[in-house]
Amino acid sequence: MAKFIPEDFIEEVRMQNDIVDVVSEYLVLKPSGKGFFALCPFHSEKTASFHVYPEKQIYHCFGCGIGGNVFSFIMAIENIGFVDAVKMLAERVGLHIPETYDSSKYDEIRAYNENLYNINTQAARYYHKILMSKEGQSALKYLKSRGLDMRTIKVFGLGFAPEGWDNIKNHLIAQGFEEELLIESGIIVEKDGNVYDRFRNRIMFPIINQSGYVVGFGGRVMDDSLPKYLNTSESPVFNKSRVLFGLNIAKKKRPLTNIIIVEGYMDVISLYRYGYHNVVASLGTALTSEQASLIRRYAGEAIIAYDGDTAGQQATLRGIEVLTKAGCDVKVAKFPDGLDPDDVLKEYGKDYFDKLLDRAVSAVDFKLDILRQDFDLTSEEGRVEYATEAAKILAEVDNILKRDVHIRRMEEITGFKAELIYRQIAMIKSKNNKTSVKRNDIGNNRHISVAISGKIESSQIAAERGLINLMAQNESIAREVLDRLGKYRFQLDIHQEIVDIIERILKTNKELNIAQIFNYVHDGKKIQQMVEIFNIQNEYDNMSKYIDDCINQLEEYRLKNELKDIQTRIAEMEKENSYDVEEHRLLLQKAQELSRRILVLERERRG
Repeated sequence: MAKFIPEDFIEEVRMQNDIVDVVSEYLVLKPSGKGFFALCPFHSEKTASFHVYPEKQIYHCFGCGIGGNVFSFIMAIENIGFVDAVKMLAERVGLHIPETYDSSKYDEIRAYNENLYNINTQAARYYHKILMSKEGQSALKYLKSRGLDMRTIKVFGLGFAPEGWDNIKNHLIAQGFEEELLIESGIIVEKDGNVYDRFRNRIMFPIINQSGYVVGFGGRVMDDSLPKYLNTSESPVFNKSRVLFGLNIAKKKRPLTNIIIVEGYMDVISLYRYGYHNVVASLGTALTSEQASLIRRYAGEAIIAYDGDTAGQQATLRGIEVLTKAGCDVKVAKFPDGLDPDDVLKEYGKDYFDKLLDRAVSAVDFKLDILRQDFDLTSEEGRVEYATEAAKILAEVDNILKRDVHIRRMEEITGFKAELIYRQIAMIKSKNNKTSVKRNDIGNNRHISVAISGKIESSQIAAERGLINLMAQNESIAREVLDRLGKYRFQLDIHQEIVDIIERILKTNKELNIAQIFNYVHDGKKIQQMVEIFNIQNEYDNMSKYIDDCINQLEEYRLKNELKDIQTRIAEMEKENSYDVEEHRLLLQKAQELSRRILVLERERRG
């Protein structure tokens, strides 16, 4: 049998190898703007021009032009081929590819996992059906008492696991699933020779990964019994450190300005009920590095909205560290009187909650505020100790302008002159032997970025690239654009190739994103071209209008080409001594119609 690496396995390897984590094992990355900069390893330079984009999962050097995804980086840095790069990255995350890996082996693994997904899907349907039945009335009443309406309950597929030890077990076995597979899925439990349902008398929250598969469940009691929440045990398709509750819904609104992170299932659902669709939660544990990387892929900014009590503050501090390390710009929404997000919305309303989000403080401000609680600032000793500890926090702020804002605030709070605080920070940085990217480096990189993004292009090519960038990051936009463009063929071959790949991805269950597109391209030259296309930053105030303008621009271009062809035919006919008068009349009529349509589009474009 022929050896091969299936596309699904390649995607799994890519998903588990965040490009920032991989590149940081070879280079010293410094955060800047929406990504990270480093000195390029592929050409000699003194100014950092190598840029890594976490959201797009690609890299690009503004100096030598090299770029690509995590696979092409490993291929270039290790000087190996694509297959070896996949194997190397697979082994990095514990996904070893045996030398005898073949289609039959892969089909067996895929079929096994598909069965697990199917079990979870059928279980979710069963639990939801029970919730809507007479048996689930108490659970339904509880959910409604929490402010949930039927639409929200259906969107999240909430359900109810009734009392009893073998309800779901018998239901799934009756559908033809083997008991051994049910145990593997975590739906049922085997202990001391007994096999029984894991969830009983609990409200059920299906856990859906970013690809849209039901991978597990969270079950919540309706009284004070413990444990309050119970999750499915880990399985071949479920690792709770790599899944975020609500991300499957949040990612539909891409591109996302930010993602709000809350503590639990009910917080996500309650915020959704009030119109916040960009909300996620970890699965009953502290935020993990894998979850932080997922957040960074979908949005550059993360707003932590944990409970306002002491436990929530400590969880926020831990979350800040994990998210910052992943490259997120972190802010913290501060809630009054120890309330949680759900309490704030119910007691004060959405307008007040919006104001809290707008006033979300930076991660540094939050750290300084929490630190301040530990010291008596009315005493000289307390101010000294507070300023000393605060300087350690400020020493981690690379942006000197942001650092200055905090130092001025520290000056007001402690009474110490800014110069003294600057000196204390300098001593700390010197002691820790820390270095930062020089200001002129950042300025140079920004200049290069502007020069490239401002490159003059034809209006048609610019419109194509604008649409491609939006399509590559949002499935609904991709389908809308493809439907509206109809049979239009993009003018540049590389543009049309990207569109063809997008259409191919849409026909599968795979997630549509830029990194996924790169999985279908192994030609180095094409990869470089695509990196340049996806590096273009489009500015618009209204996305719908921007899409309309781009499509109208392409339609105008198509109509002008069609008009030009007709005018050429008319001119050729009129040069002849004799021609078909009726055909000539129809062509003139067609030319007039095209001219009218072009004029309408031009007026719309000019506003």
